[in-house]
Amino acid sequence: MTIVALNKVSLIGVMEDKAAVLEAVQAFGGLHLVPLRAAQKELEAVPSGTGREATEALRWLVDCPSPRRVVTSDPAFDLAGIVEAANRNRRELRETEDRKAALENRIRDVARWGEFSFPDLSRIGGYRFWFYEVPAGREKAVAGSGAIVETVHRERGIAYMVVLSPEEPPVDSMPVPRVHIGAHALSTLQAQLEAVEIRLDDLWLERRDLTKWRLLLAENLARARDQAARNRAALETIDAERVFVMRGWARADRVAQVAQLADRLGIAALVEEPAPEDEPPTLLENAPGLAAGEDLVQFYQTPGYRGWDPSPVVYVSFIVFFGMIMTDAGYGLLLMGVLFLMRGRFQVSALGRRMVRLGYWLAVSTMAFGVATGSYFGWQPQGGGVVARAAFIDLSDIDAMMRLTVTIGVAHVVAANVLNAWNAESRAGRLVPVGWCCAALGGLVVYLTDGAQAGAGIALAGVGVALVVAFGGEVRVTSLSTFARRLGGGLLSGARVVNLFSDVLSYMRLFALGLAAASLAGTINMLAEQVRHAVPGVGVLVAIAVLLIGHAVNMGLGIVAGTVHGLRLNVIEFFNWGLKGEGRPFRPFRKEETRL
Repeated sequence: MTIVALNKVSLIGVMEDKAAVLEAVQAFGGLHLVPLRAAQKELEAVPSGTGREATEALRWLVDCPSPRRVVTSDPAFDLAGIVEAANRNRRELRETEDRKAALENRIRDVARWGEFSFPDLSRIGGYRFWFYEVPAGREKAVAGSGAIVETVHRERGIAYMVVLSPEEPPVDSMPVPRVHIGAHALSTLQAQLEAVEIRLDDLWLERRDLTKWRLLLAENLARARDQAARNRAALETIDAERVFVMRGWARADRVAQVAQLADRLGIAALVEEPAPEDEPPTLLENAPGLAAGEDLVQFYQTPGYRGWDPSPVVYVSFIVFFGMIMTDAGYGLLLMGVLFLMRGRFQVSALGRRMVRLGYWLAVSTMAFGVATGSYFGWQPQGGGVVARAAFIDLSDIDAMMRLTVTIGVAHVVAANVLNAWNAESRAGRLVPVGWCCAALGGLVVYLTDGAQAGAGIALAGVGVALVVAFGGEVRVTSLSTFARRLGGGLLSGARVVNLFSDVLSYMRLFALGLAAASLAGTINMLAEQVRHAVPGVGVLVAIAVLLIGHAVNMGLGIVAGTVHGLRLNVIEFFNWGLKGEGRPFRPFRKEETRL
């Protein structure tokens, strides 16, 4: 685990070469540019026709279920025309689908009344038709209204009644509100539906035909964004007469490549170590097996350049916490199977591959804790078999589970302080975390030994708090007043012992959520068994439905709880005791890559 060392690089060239230098630096892709002056916002936008509209058009074509083979080269490619055609197709297809759904609903309503058409009002003396769907037993209320009434159909306890009257009967005189069925006959509506379905087929064919341009559209879109990025970078350099200066941060192990680039371009390159007042961006680098920890860390915050990389600890602890919360071997095995079947969808990108690897470990952790607690889709094996003997954690033993989770909380907080002390550069920076380690471990000794070793635990905790008070103040002692200020700062730092206590107790959520998940799984099995016995025959099918739906819901809740609370304990409790300050991620100035 490491935060990559960076060097500050300044490139100096003549204005005539500025555009070529920017393009070469972007192709190099190894510099995090530093704005030397504010860019003009009106010039930062992506060129017309290649912004949000083009992005939406590309997404529409890429998401087509059955795309055509792509065209890889066409000198006459019309970017604006393809973007307009794709977005028009998207709008019309969605509008046509809405029109089809509306017609199907209208046909379903009108079909109950049969085929009919409205005559001209002059032919029936100005009378109009009013339609009512009346429940059985309430027809007399309609017939007694004094109007001309005809029952045209009966179905499932509903009388379909038509009232002939110049005006709509008063609402309070009818047992139900009237039905609005429109002015079109059933045959007309069916003809309209057929036309809409044909148009829908045409639009789908048009969409599929447009997919052949998706590669060229993506390349042109990436090219336009690259040009927009260069335009912005050009605005953020310092220009003085015929000379320009651009600055950025580069990996220390790529400085030689930067020098070669500068020699090839015929420009000057000045490389400097970070000064104390500099704030370099943070570039995390871990082994491929732990790389997903970087995504977990930067989901919440990026550590400062002069801090330390918590990615491996967060990666491992998140996997452990997730497994403790899910706590079911059956759920873990099912999660593993789903990930394996869907792995192809995620392996198209580096991020997807990291997430799949993380998902496998989460499934393994869930299975491991499920075996340890003896939970298999909520079923707990009995007897002296191998599976039953493998369960050595009893979730119903509240006292033991509280001891376990408090110990995990202390270990996590102590790990944060140990790493904080290891990476500190001052004596106070090392001794204050050591003090918190002593305080946490001392409190744990008192709790676990039930007072048998209370004296040793209290002494260890007292030494830890004393270290915090002695070195927690940031004022250098040069006089009596500075000593008082330092003591006050130390006492204020020592007051964090309350935070230490509350943060350690936060880890008890691991036990609470794990117990809740296991209890709910057992309850689902019990309900299914009761249904099976209560309803002979068909009860088996109902019990299976209860099992499938119940365990699906429980597993979904477990995944959400494991993700949210597993991350929370890392990014709040762990970061609170480990990381100081927040950095900004390393964003290289490079060209976009086209991925379909």
